[in-house]
Amino acid sequence: MLDADMKTPRNLGSVAIVLFVISHFLPAYAEGSGFACFRYCWNTLWGHDTDVLSGGWFYYSGFAIANLLFMGLVVALLVTKKRRRLRSVVAVVCFVHVLSWLVMHILQQPPQIAEIKIGYYFWLIAYGLLVAAHLGKEPDKSLES
Repeated sequence: MLDADMKTPRNLGSVAIVLFVISHFLPAYAEGSGFACFRYCWNTLWGHDTDVLSGGWFYYSGFAIANLLFMGLVVALLVTKKRRRLRSVVAVVCFVHVLSWLVMHILQQPPQIAEIKIGYYFWLIAYGLLVAAHLGKEPDKSLES
């Protein structure tokens, strides 16, 4: 069980960034690492090997954008308390998009869940922790003394 200090948004955000970084070094999908997956999505965003504005372009580009937003959301979590509601909504949208990869593979016929490797799950957990961090409340500093 997490103690009170580990539940603070900043600490959750710190754990999220560690898992996020680690996820890129681990096998994530089929034979590819998290970095390889990011590279594929980044290339898709820039229109390599796909039609821009196609369904695949939107879907895979969303992962590249979610990765960029992840970094921005962590920085925002650490440096400001402004726009908390907007940051929470963006974090949830990113988490749902990342989760959609797992759901899509479960729903395929036959299911393709075996293609998803440990790095993906680290990546998904990082987004979940980021959502928790943005939805969590900082401890009341006036009670500490």
